Amino acid sequence: MRIRALRIFLLLTLLYAWSAQVFASEALSLLEFGSKYKVQISYDPVTACGQMEQRGVFVSFAPGTPFIVLDWQNLRKVEAPFWDKGTLMLPAGFVVEASTYFSERNAPKKEAYSVATILIDAGHGGKDSGAVATVNGKQLMEKNLTLEVSKRVADLLRSRYPERKIITTRDNDSFPSLDDRVAMANSAGLGMKETVIYVSIHANASFNKNAKGYEVWYLNPEYRRTVVDAETVREKGSEIAPILNAMLEEEFTTESIILARKVYDRLGLAIGASSPGRGIRAEEWFVVRNAKMPSILIEMGFITHPEEGKLLANSSYLRKIGDAIYNGIIDFIEHFES
Repeated sequence: MRIRALRIFLLLTLLYAWSAQVFASEALSLLEFGSKYKVQISYDPVTACGQMEQRGVFVSFAPGTPFIVLDWQNLRKVEAPFWDKGTLMLPAGFVVEASTYFSERNAPKKEAYSVATILIDAGHGGKDSGAVATVNGKQLMEKNLTLEVSKRVADLLRSRYPERKIITTRDNDSFPSLDDRVAMANSAGLGMKETVIYVSIHANASFNKNAKGYEVWYLNPEYRRTVVDAETVREKGSEIAPILNAMLEEEFTTESIILARKVYDRLGLAIGASSPGRGIRAEEWFVVRNAKMPSILIEMGFITHPEEGKLLANSSYLRKIGDAIYNGIIDFIEHFES
C-alpha cells in the first residue's frame, strides 16, 4: 500500500510539474503580447494597474486580479496576470480573452464603404500644352509637369493598393478631351458600397510674376449638378429623385472638401518651406463639376514665378509634390473607410 501511495504521489507531482511547465510556456510576457498583437502597453507600478490599447480599443488589468475591464465599461473574468522573476506574465486564458476582444472590436466593418477606384488626371496633354513659361532658357510646359507627377502618384498607389483600380487619364503626351476624362471616372465599375475618387493635377500661370504657391480646389457647393442617374429617376420617381440628388451632392461636396484638406496639408508639409499655400478653394471646373464622385483639382504652383518655375522644372521637387498628393490620398482613404 505504501509503495502504491508513493507511486501515486510521484505521478501527481510529475503531472503538476508538467502542467505548470505547459502553463508557463503558453503564457506571454506583457511585452511579448504587445509586440505580437500590435498593442500599445502602459503600466503604472504605483497603482499596480496596466492598460492595453489597439486603435482606440482599451483593456485594463492588474496583476493578481482575475478580471479585465473592457473599454472602461465591461468586466470580464480571466486568468489573473502574475509576476515571474520580475516579468509580468499573461496566462493563456488572459491572452485569448484580450486578443479576441481586440480582434472583434477592430475587425473591418462589413457595412463600411471603400474606395475601390482612384482616377489620377494629368491635366492637358498633346495639342494642349497648358501653361507655358521659359525657365533657365528652356520652355516649361504644364502638360509635361502634370504627366510626371501623375505617373509618380499612380505608381505609388498601385504599389500600396494592388487590389484597388488605379486609373490614369493619360500615360503619354496624348489629349483626352475633358468629356473623356470625366467619362473614365463616371464609368468605373463599382460594387455595392464602393466609391471612386477623382484627382486632377495642374500647374498655374499668371501675368503677375509675383503670383506664387500651391492650392487645391473642389466643387463650389452653390453649383447644382445631376448625380442621380436616369435609371434611378425612373425607379424612384420624379418626386423622390431630386431629394436623393441633393443628398448625394451634399455627400460628394463634404468628401471633396475632406480630400482637398488632406492633400493640401500634405503639400504644406512637403513643399511649404519653398512655396506658400494659397488655400483650399471652391470653383466650377469642368472636370470637377461633371465628376459624380468626390473630386479635387490641384494647382502645384506657378511656372511663371521666377523662383517657383525653377523648382517645378526640377524632377526631385516634382517627386516631393507627387509623394505629398499620394500621402494625402492615403489619409483620405483611411479617414473615409474608418
